[in-house]
Amino acid sequence: MKTFIMEILVKVSDIDQDCTIFSGVTYLGAATINAPKSEAEIQRNMAILNEQSVDLGIKVAVSVPSSSQGIVVLYDANSNSVISRYEIHRILFYARGPAHSQEQGCFAFTWSHGETQESAIFQCHVFRCDIAEAVTRVSACFAKAFQRVSRSMSSSVTSAADMTGSITTLPEARTLMYVFEVNLEIKEDDGKGGFCAVGKDKHGFKLKTNSVKQLCLTIKQVSDNGPQLLIERCFGVLVAAGRHVRHSDMQLLEMRDKTTTNTSLDKNNTQICATWDPTEANFEALNVETPKDIKQYMTIAVDLVIRGIQEPVRFQIETKVRLYGQNERNFWYFQKKNLTQQFFLNLKEVPSAEDVYYDVLSMETSGELDRNLLNLNLNLTSLIQSPSINSIDTITPKEEYFSDGDEPLLSGTGLVSKDCSEDVLDNWAEVLNQWKTTNKRPKQLTSLVKMGIPEALRGEVWQRLAGIEENMEMMDNYRVLITKESNCENVILSDIARTFPAHDFFKEVGGLGQDSLYRVSKAYAGYDSEVGYCQGLSFLAATLLLHMPEEQAFCVLLKLMYEYGLRDLYKDGFDNLYLRLYQLNRLMEEQLPSLSQHFAEHSVETHMFASQWFLTLFTARFPLYFVFHIIDVFLLQGIDTIFQIALALLMLCKKDLLQLDFEGILKYIRVSLPKKCRTEESARQLIKLACNIKLKKLRKYESDFNDLKDNWEIINLDSEQANNVEEANEMEQIKTVMTNQEEEIKLLRDEIDQLKGMLKREINQAENDKKTNLTIIQDYEVCKSQMDTKLQAVKKELEILKMKIHSCDKCSKHIEPLDKKIEYIMASGDQITHDDKARDRIRELELELAETKLARVEAECRNQDLTHQLRAAELDLTTTKNSWPPWLSKTLTSIKEAAKQKEFPSFNYPTNYPNLSQNPSFVSHVGPVKRDSLPSDHTTISKERPGESPPLLKDSQSCSSLKSHN
Repeated sequence: MKTFIMEILVKVSDIDQDCTIFSGVTYLGAATINAPKSEAEIQRNMAILNEQSVDLGIKVAVSVPSSSQGIVVLYDANSNSVISRYEIHRILFYARGPAHSQEQGCFAFTWSHGETQESAIFQCHVFRCDIAEAVTRVSACFAKAFQRVSRSMSSSVTSAADMTGSITTLPEARTLMYVFEVNLEIKEDDGKGGFCAVGKDKHGFKLKTNSVKQLCLTIKQVSDNGPQLLIERCFGVLVAAGRHVRHSDMQLLEMRDKTTTNTSLDKNNTQICATWDPTEANFEALNVETPKDIKQYMTIAVDLVIRGIQEPVRFQIETKVRLYGQNERNFWYFQKKNLTQQFFLNLKEVPSAEDVYYDVLSMETSGELDRNLLNLNLNLTSLIQSPSINSIDTITPKEEYFSDGDEPLLSGTGLVSKDCSEDVLDNWAEVLNQWKTTNKRPKQLTSLVKMGIPEALRGEVWQRLAGIEENMEMMDNYRVLITKESNCENVILSDIARTFPAHDFFKEVGGLGQDSLYRVSKAYAGYDSEVGYCQGLSFLAATLLLHMPEEQAFCVLLKLMYEYGLRDLYKDGFDNLYLRLYQLNRLMEEQLPSLSQHFAEHSVETHMFASQWFLTLFTARFPLYFVFHIIDVFLLQGIDTIFQIALALLMLCKKDLLQLDFEGILKYIRVSLPKKCRTEESARQLIKLACNIKLKKLRKYESDFNDLKDNWEIINLDSEQANNVEEANEMEQIKTVMTNQEEEIKLLRDEIDQLKGMLKREINQAENDKKTNLTIIQDYEVCKSQMDTKLQAVKKELEILKMKIHSCDKCSKHIEPLDKKIEYIMASGDQITHDDKARDRIRELELELAETKLARVEAECRNQDLTHQLRAAELDLTTTKNSWPPWLSKTLTSIKEAAKQKEFPSFNYPTNYPNLSQNPSFVSHVGPVKRDSLPSDHTTISKERPGESPPLLKDSQSCSSLKSHN
């Protein structure tokens, strides 16, 4: 056995960690598990694998580290080679087998396979010790490994001669503190064979006389800083009237049942129920109606046997009660709720060769917990200092700052107790008396303030530190300012709802807290017209209002802004804020070089997370107790406090921040960092660390910042002058371009005016033509109607004559003259038909004339477009003429002279236009150019309007309008 252990130690030496090695262990296998924190499911898998692997397990040695940074390593018992490794931080739960069962020598833990929560697969790994009693030592080592504080385990590996059984080491003795939560519910006989829960209010439980009752208690361990303590049985439940009673005065009740459940949420959850008959003589004091002016108490105790603790542990509860008669009807309208109380059990670990035992050092209680007043699910284990604390993680509950997921803390979170020891109050009373007498700060004031001002005295001490006591003039000024209107009212109203939403005083819309905050913010905006109201100011004002009336809060706020330098942070475009951020950055380079370099590599700058710290004095995100303590020191020291607190926070979280990227760093500072300061003990340690940080080079950093600022202003001035020259040149170019554009616009406007005049004339002429045509048509219709009338009359005469001729034989000789007359009449009808055809021909000629006019106007438009192009080319030619070389100018001059000597064909106008004997000029700059688009049939035009030239149009819009008109 000795040789075997030494071989293991040689292999283990390759792993750089303090650890405890267990030999004689059998690995039973692993099983997939859905609820990795369910002890019941783990033990079920443990039983299955233990039954199936009686002779099939693998002999291994297990190395358990002594801190949460280590690794659980499995070694093959034969070859001493590493089989598998499991990081402690990925082990979710550890459980041991139930006592007095086949699995009492087994233990198991669940491990997460996968990098993200969505892809994770949970497995339960089960082991069995050859010696069943060794499981206790394994459990103790795992408990130490789960603690966040790494402790030296230099003596964890000893020689084989000192080992007993399968255990190679014994851990040192230590002090542990366990927190138990006891829930009390009282039920009464409802007269129907059952029991109903009684009501409870601020006066206590509401009980009826002469009614059988049940006391239901639920006890569970809520701390997670050591091995799980198992409640094995209950000795009994005891009751007595009054409080601070002796043990001999308490009466034992009849036990009904005790059940223990183990779930992932409740862990060791024990439920106990006892029956209480108040009609017995021993309970006479608790079976009489309570007078209205009398407070009555009762004491309830439960004695428990807890595994590992040699003597029974008593949890004792004292609560108020009021007793009513059987016929009291109002009793049923009280709210039904339970009583919850936490107990802090301080134990000393007593190691031995066989098992671990605990001695009870003390038992303390926090009193009744009112869940309706708690804004946080606080784990109060951190309220009692442990001797082994050396970092913030040791005083912050393990899952405290992860309990709210990724959501940051609401401003105004946390409760601040006004309880204070008599010694502290005596010290403060002495200091305040001396302060009032001498009007000077006593020497011992500094040390007392750094330890934290008692909550009950904060309002008075803050006013004295700020120097505003009895400032009646400023208070009267405040009363005037709140009556004046402010242009910041809408901004203030929108910010009030976001200020301390987690605090009851500011929750109610239109309540006292929000109204007071509105008035103080409005008064400051009216008082400081230069800065006005700035976002973030409401958080500071709300903090003051929690400790003093409005007038005093306003006066302290003015002192903080003007004399403590907070106002300068908002002025001149936040120049002073940039100075403070620069100083903080240099302090980080000096005192936290690795973190500063890490921030620089990931482009994280101080203004991304520290601007809010300076502007709000940490009041916007951090818990109230921490905020109040910061303001204590700030009123004592001044602006340097912000640098000290910032550096202290970064120092304590340096290890976590070095492992994060850009987004992770900012999220950690915004979400996780404030949650680490929830407890009073963590706040005290942070303030203590901050006050010990020395700031020696702030003046030098300020001088460096001013030098950099001056150099930057000189560079900006030079660049500004260069920019001014460039802008002047650009302005000259723009002016030249604008002048050219204005000339073009003027020419275009002249042409538009000409076109408008021509278009107006054409429209008038078209209207006149339309009227003439309407008159002709009307005359034609009249003539046609007359001719139709005459034709009908002639036809009737003809019919009469025909009838007469056929009826008279003598008239036959007159037939020939009558036929001639008929032929004449028919010929007249034909003449009428020829007249209709002539009119149709006239319409066709009119349409042809209109088309001819339209073609001529289109030709003129094209001529004008070409003229515009010619003028633009001439303008460009004139502009660039000065830059031509001499030879080019001579060449162009010779080309122009040659062009003048050539003959160009002129436009031949028809001779039958009387007014067109000479070539007309449509526009002054248009020469006579032949238009192929003009109609060749000049005769038709001359016949239509002899002696009159057709009107001219100048643009395509006029052409389109003429088309639509025709």
